[in-house]
Amino acid sequence: MRVSIAFVLHLLSFGILTTTLLAGFILDRRLRKVPDFQSKLTTAGISKTIGLLSPVATILLLLTGIANIHNRFLGSTSAWYAEGWLVAKIVLYVVMVFNGMFYGPGLMRSRLKILRSQAEQTAPLNADTSIRSLNKQITLFFVVQTLLFLLIVYSSVFGTAKHPGVI
Repeated sequence: MRVSIAFVLHLLSFGILTTTLLAGFILDRRLRKVPDFQSKLTTAGISKTIGLLSPVATILLLLTGIANIHNRFLGSTSAWYAEGWLVAKIVLYVVMVFNGMFYGPGLMRSRLKILRSQAEQTAPLNADTSIRSLNKQITLFFVVQTLLFLLIVYSSVFGTAKHPGVI
């Protein structure tokens, strides 16, 4: 049994995405618990830095996923879109990527802007209410991302046919 390079890189990028999702959630919880604004800003900065890994993981997953599809259906008489588990996985991945590209970063930027204004003591009167509202939305974001992620893993593990990484 031989394993393709694309499959190994796919697993590596899967690990990077798992790390960014888990680290983002942990740092979000940490940010909520620290009492002073300087620690909150430091934690938000760390979270932003780790979040920069997710585009790398996304691009790697996309490229290696295409390579795995190519490896899987090379010389096959069936089309990739005939595999329901694969189509479901691609759709879930696209939803997860768009959610992670547009919704999550916007929420994080909004919260960081309010935290900075609180640290500088120029925050509006409703800053605490806004932070609580953003925290709820960010929690929902992480829950949705985690559910999508687990559904992708489930469809990968329990999908029919031979796995694309094994040649």
